[in-house]
Amino acid sequence: MNLAGLARRNLARRPVRTCLSILGIGLAVGSALALMSLSHSIQDGMREGINEMGDDLVVMQKGASDIFGGFIPERTIERVAAIPGVARASGELFMFAPSADGSSVLAQGWPDTSYLWKKVPLREGRVPDAGEHGVAVLGDAAAAALGKKLGDNILILGDTFKIIGIANYTTAVNRGVTLLPLTDLQKISHRPEQVTMVHLNVARGESPVELKRIKTAIEALGDLSASTANEMLDQDRNFAILDAVSLAISIIAIVMGGIYVLNALVMATQERTREIGIFTAIGWSQRRIMASIVVEGILMCVIGCALGLALSFLAALAFPYIPAIGNLVSFRPSARLIVLVMMAAFGLCVLGSLFPAWRAVRMLPAEALRRI
Repeated sequence: MNLAGLARRNLARRPVRTCLSILGIGLAVGSALALMSLSHSIQDGMREGINEMGDDLVVMQKGASDIFGGFIPERTIERVAAIPGVARASGELFMFAPSADGSSVLAQGWPDTSYLWKKVPLREGRVPDAGEHGVAVLGDAAAAALGKKLGDNILILGDTFKIIGIANYTTAVNRGVTLLPLTDLQKISHRPEQVTMVHLNVARGESPVELKRIKTAIEALGDLSASTANEMLDQDRNFAILDAVSLAISIIAIVMGGIYVLNALVMATQERTREIGIFTAIGWSQRRIMASIVVEGILMCVIGCALGLALSFLAALAFPYIPAIGNLVSFRPSARLIVLVMMAAFGLCVLGSLFPAWRAVRMLPAEALRRI
């Protein structure tokens, strides 16, 4: 019998323990994949959402810790728009705002004259007219999550807005937004004449050198930073914390998977001391005995990783149906993350197998044969 066959036989002799160990590995790998995929997907979703607006640059308050934390005087928009090479600029107030029944909405406020209103992909209804107040345009995912339709009212920060349009954006973040006239959102959030960021398009055909010049000119206006969507989100403190937390929990989960393997194999070697003693007595080398135990650990890891991968994809399919969350973000494990998590899991499972394997070869044949 080869080592793989021996490993299968030994695992089958303890079906309950083996299944529980494999389940533990699967849950550890699935949790790690889901958490890391979700963290990356949130960042990718924000990038895609900003890029869907067609921005070349995003202007924020210099030193702002995240995309919600900075505020820019509204009059600064005109100064940015006047810089040579800037084709158009639009301010935006951006925040999570409480709605009815304890839920929150991702609220965005745009000026009446903003070019962004013309780019809203309406599924039905219309965008606000110049000077119109008390109205809102909902992303289709937000409308579905809140159970709202055209003509209904929505409560935001204690004020009532009539829904006059349903937008059909393609990215998950933009499908979950609630668009309001800027002056209305400034009023109810007590942020008069302030915006969170400035969306900016440069003239067509601008070279990278010209783009750098425009960024320098914007930052020379004082207390401003200009960057692409990728650069902005790479510096966001919230995303950095999210990455750190998801990585830490993933490491703990995978280490727990390695501990499941260690526990199962330590128990197995204790129960098989006579068998190991017989193998030693008939001439098996220490390397072969160790390999037989490590192969058991690897076999459990292979099955557990396959289970974990399946669980992570099931979680990705179920996530969009979670109320108030699934309409904003979704995730799917990427090939790169799968490879990294699987490599880490295999490494820890092998390490978890080495200690019981080392203990097995340390036993003297005569001592092992005397044990019951």
